[in-house]
Amino acid sequence: MRPATRVFVVAPSPLVRAGLRSVLDSAGDAGVVVVGEAPSLSEPAGGTVSGVDVFLLAGEDSIEDAALSDEADAALLALSEDEGAAAKLRALPLRAWGVLTPEPSPEELEAAILAVGQGLVVLPVPLAQRVIEAPIPVSEALSEPLTNREGEVLGAIGRGLSNKMIARELRISEHTVKFHVSSLYAKLGVASRAEAIGQGARLGLISL
Repeated sequence: MRPATRVFVVAPSPLVRAGLRSVLDSAGDAGVVVVGEAPSLSEPAGGTVSGVDVFLLAGEDSIEDAALSDEADAALLALSEDEGAAAKLRALPLRAWGVLTPEPSPEELEAAILAVGQGLVVLPVPLAQRVIEAPIPVSEALSEPLTNREGEVLGAIGRGLSNKMIARELRISEHTVKFHVSSLYAKLGVASRAEAIGQGARLGLISL
């Protein structure tokens, strides 16, 4: 039997936190258990948080707070009507994340928590369509912009060209191509040509 997904509720209002606990309790399933709550993610009760699978955030302040917290590689589920919530969470170094409307049914909330706890991204269908179509701004995703030559090399990689073919097309040495590939890998935070293509497409640097 799979262990219960441990949830930590974050909301400025005590009433909202109590309400979310009640919603999860009414779901009637032992698959989700609330292990704590706090008004702020950056300053949780007791100063530290451990043994948590999913942080459940309610309120726009809680989402802004997530960007300032130390919960890197966490899984966050935000309850928000703000279309910008997905972009904010998407830009964070999270293991998984999701966005739901502020008043989901017990079944919807539990299903979303379980999915995020398993490392998935959860979005309402209309919002998911917009997020998929809109690339992350390059300035928010890259530690350093690609040079024009690195952009050309990335484009060539996206067309399936080998280093030798790229060197011939750009009229540079194969050694220079390898240098540019290594540099753009570092900037994109990837370790393979396939990852570079995927990340480049996601950031709108190349089209597939």
